[in-house]
Amino acid sequence: MAAGHRIRELPLISGDTSGAATAINDRSQAIGISGICDQTIGRHTARHAVLWNGDKVVDLGNLGADFWNTPTAINERGDVVGFAGTPGDPEGNILHAFIWTKRDGIRPLGALPGHVHSEAYGINERRQVVGVSCAAEFADCRAFVWITE
Repeated sequence: MAAGHRIRELPLISGDTSGAATAINDRSQAIGISGICDQTIGRHTARHAVLWNGDKVVDLGNLGADFWNTPTAINERGDVVGFAGTPGDPEGNILHAFIWTKRDGIRPLGALPGHVHSEAYGINERRQVVGVSCAAEFADCRAFVWITE
């Protein structure tokens, strides 16, 4: 390892045994998952969507299911987007895009008309979100941009 560089472990939610970091902003806030070892990133490994702020781990909540709670991007404000499982689909085939803010917590973004599945992958400083929205069976997937009004 190069001089002046080091690697350190990020803490997990109490009782969890596995985790992964998925993104970081310029304020050194990182996001990722905390759960039980199941898949590399996903399903029950993602029991908790988390934000690491220094050595503190914050549970971002979920949309009603204990799986696939996966944050994918964080902006400089500390706003987070990603996707999460839905309680009506225990297999995790239908996911919903979410946004999390410190003020409002986690909330679903929805999907395009006629679609049932969505995932968010990017957020800018204006809280504009991009991702993918799909119909049942993933027969029709489209890119989306979500803009706050």
